Amino acid sequence: MASESFLKLKDFYENSPLALKATKPLKKGAVAEVQFEGDPESYTLLKEQDHSVIKPGKPKKPEIYMKFTTDAVDYLYELHQQGKDDIEEWMTRFSECILNPTKERKIEFKICANLVTVARMGYFGMMRLGGKRAISIAMKLGVKVPKKFIKDLK
Repeated sequence: MASESFLKLKDFYENSPLALKATKPLKKGAVAEVQFEGDPESYTLLKEQDHSVIKPGKPKKPEIYMKFTTDAVDYLYELHQQGKDDIEEWMTRFSECILNPTKERKIEFKICANLVTVARMGYFGMMRLGGKRAISIAMKLGVKVPKKFIKDLK
């Protein structure tokens, strides 16, 4: 049986205008492995034509790996529940769960592909949506962000 966290992210990616904004820069075929605290299943988060879908099963070659605590999912899902589509707020919350996690609210985040693939698939463009703060967080994680992605950010 699917976990509640999986069902919330599935609802988010299938029904939220915010999810469309967040994943717009990603190229078709961008893929991440997603896991949830207390759920032994792996899930595939895949960018299709104009939106992303999350489905059961481990992807063969993910570019990104994320493991969410229940509270991290709730923290992100809250914006969708409130009908908000503030991409900078969502990226800030996402970044907080990675860089300043608490035991309860945490996203374990790993880059599984080389940086050329990450850039080609649009992940730097996705980070740009969060503004300078999101880029700063990526750099603190050790990601070397090309200067062309940093200039002209608010």
